[in-house]
Amino acid sequence: MKKIYKFLPLIALPAVILLFANSAGSPGGKSGSPGDSNATCTQCHSGTATTVSGWITSTIPAGGYTPGETYSITATGTHNGVVKFGFELTAETSTGAKTGTFAVTDAPRTQLVNQNKAITHRSGGTAPNGNSNSWSVNWTAPATDVGQIRFYAAYNAANGNGTNSGDVIYKSSLFVNAALPASLVSITPDHADQNQLVVITAVGQNTQWTGPSPVVKLRNSNNANEQFASSSVQVTNATLLNATFTIPSNATLGMYDFVVDNIVLPSCFLVTVINSIETNTIATSVVYPNPASNNLWIEAATASVFSLYDVTGKLLVQQQLEIGNTMLDISSYQSGLYIAVVENSKSRELSKLIIK
Repeated sequence: MKKIYKFLPLIALPAVILLFANSAGSPGGKSGSPGDSNATCTQCHSGTATTVSGWITSTIPAGGYTPGETYSITATGTHNGVVKFGFELTAETSTGAKTGTFAVTDAPRTQLVNQNKAITHRSGGTAPNGNSNSWSVNWTAPATDVGQIRFYAAYNAANGNGTNSGDVIYKSSLFVNAALPASLVSITPDHADQNQLVVITAVGQNTQWTGPSPVVKLRNSNNANEQFASSSVQVTNATLLNATFTIPSNATLGMYDFVVDNIVLPSCFLVTVINSIETNTIATSVVYPNPASNNLWIEAATASVFSLYDVTGKLLVQQQLEIGNTMLDISSYQSGLYIAVVENSKSRELSKLIIK
């Protein structure tokens, strides 16, 4: 028996070291995540982890994370009568792969762990404020869209009795998707003449247009070196703006891309030399199909005149229209972009027509 008592301190020593080490931070791999084999603090402390919601928050917008952007992630725990509170937080893809980059922002209270793929408390970060504790860290999203990112955290609400018993373990998660890429949906109007002043209204999707105004320009679809910026931009909201242009008198005729910062709506704006051709009111005709080949149909609600121009403004054909459908043979025209005009006493309607 004496020999047994003699070795008892040696047997108890690893448990004491483990307790001391964990009070200074998780050993790593205890976040409760799939990538950590769902391990939590219950590997060392008794009981079953209780799942809670809302204990992980972030500055990631509701629309999702943007690759390469840095956000603040906060882990918060609450437990009545807690004496010490610890945690481990990590970020993973849907397949359990660690993702993003953590950076400590509160060195006295937090530290990196698990090969810098997680964040945990220090001994100086375990003291609760009342019944709760909170820790924040910076996290930079991966450089590319990796799909949904899942944050996991495990918490230990310790009772301070110096043993592994009586503590309560919690776990929480936060799932965020990648932000949809910003894009341009439409512009109005979609054409103007050389030397014409035009105000173009642009509609965006998932854009964040604010002041100072974004850079807006028209760029020749066939020659990126030919481009001209708007003289003024008025941002209405995050997805709507108005850009004022004076089309240069020597602008190349044809199609232009509309560009807002780095977002491009390709081949959407036509520069022509047809002066004052548009006085649209209510549409009274339909030109179809578009693109067209061989035959073109014009459906008119009233007696009208149909004209077909090339992009330089040269009149190619003009024909009287009766009410109803009229067919025009276009089989002799080369493939390309044309301008179809239907006019009557009340309106003059212009549309871009592709012949293939």
